[in-house]
Amino acid sequence: MRPETQRPTALRPTPHRQYTASEPGSNPAPATEQARPGLYPGEPEACRRDYRQFLPILAHLGLFLAVFKVFRVEGRAFQLLIALSLVALPVHYLLPYRWKKPLFVAVSIAGLALVFGPLAATYVVALALLLIGVCRLPIPWWTRATTLAVIAVAIARIRPESLAATVPESVWPVLATMFMFRILIYLYELKHAKAPESVVDTLSYFFLLPNYCFLHFPVVDYRTLHRGYFSREIHTTQRAGLQMIFDGTIHLLLYRLVYHEWLIPAEEVQGMTSLVRYLVCNYLLYLRVSGQFHMACGMLHLFGFQLPLTHHHYLLATGFTDYWRRINIYWKDFMVRLVFNPVVFRLKRWPQPAALAIATVVVFVTTWALHAYQSFWLRGSWGFSGPDALFWGILGALVLVNVQLDARRSRARTRASKGPLTALGHLVRGAKVAATFTTIALLWSLWSSPTLESWVDLMRRGTGI
Repeated sequence: MRPETQRPTALRPTPHRQYTASEPGSNPAPATEQARPGLYPGEPEACRRDYRQFLPILAHLGLFLAVFKVFRVEGRAFQLLIALSLVALPVHYLLPYRWKKPLFVAVSIAGLALVFGPLAATYVVALALLLIGVCRLPIPWWTRATTLAVIAVAIARIRPESLAATVPESVWPVLATMFMFRILIYLYELKHAKAPESVVDTLSYFFLLPNYCFLHFPVVDYRTLHRGYFSREIHTTQRAGLQMIFDGTIHLLLYRLVYHEWLIPAEEVQGMTSLVRYLVCNYLLYLRVSGQFHMACGMLHLFGFQLPLTHHHYLLATGFTDYWRRINIYWKDFMVRLVFNPVVFRLKRWPQPAALAIATVVVFVTTWALHAYQSFWLRGSWGFSGPDALFWGILGALVLVNVQLDARRSRARTRASKGPLTALGHLVRGAKVAATFTTIALLWSLWSSPTLESWVDLMRRGTGI
């Protein structure tokens, strides 16, 4: 996964002499190879070290840590991992490129032990190596996938039983957040990879440092993670990470304001004003998830992993497909790659509207099932409920309608050039944003209700009907 440095063939030394000193009387190395300040031999240009750029980045991370301690942002585990990053980052920065990923893996395992203790960390590492080892066995892919499924069922069975009494309870959610979705992506990559994946790349994909303070973790794509590794100048990547951490801090502080100052309990809703207040604030609680995702990806940027945005102004969505594209972008990409595209490909002989409809339905049924599966591993209980099924069913139906409309409009859009919005266009866009926000807020209140009856009672008290 390393970026390759292109050199003229005539200047490239033989393999056994690439990293050895020139012998007496031999031709000296070209000037471009001799003078590479800030780089070790053979390193990509993106690794170039410049302390005048790095030290302010490190200072800003230290200021963030001070802010997190003063405002008690996200608790002890998060602050421990930020402090660990502050210590490890200079070492990572100074190491040669080939040692950077191994150090990141070592720091991640150290962070796991700091947060959950050595015993839990030992169990997690042992079970992780078992799962990774099965993925890499020299046997047919379907046999590996079936073996992993059997192991997952076995772990699910022993988790509540006395056989697991000696295992710390924290092991299961930590192991789950590392593997329950990312192992599906990894298996997909192994099935389609043209060359074997390296052990270091594999370990650095599953042992991600911020994972241990955010158990609700973005579904990072394996290929995206490694293609983005030192894909651009390191200081630019690190500054982008600091910006993501800043954005995440704002989200988390706004979440705290909404939760402690503005949100009212559902039982106190009496009348339309209190209902609107509850609906808006209940939906805005999602700021905590978007804030955590920004923090997690920002921390990975500091170690050279350039990743895309996790959310993109999801409160300003103008429709339901637009909302699906903007909120939890990693999950959307995960579903498109592993579910939507394969279904559409298998139905390529069908009419396009039918293929798109079936693929969209499969995506939302899979999303509902996987969220219930996630609930089991993180909370110990399956997330199947009436409000849960209605939420994903209604949202899926709305997205399905939007997908069909967007497919019909796409040809007209390609023929007509897009100009600047007029005053009427801005009004229409604002109306779409307001309608989408209102609909999603209503659906969110349904999703967060314990039962369908309690949600209906909430609506009756709020509307007076």
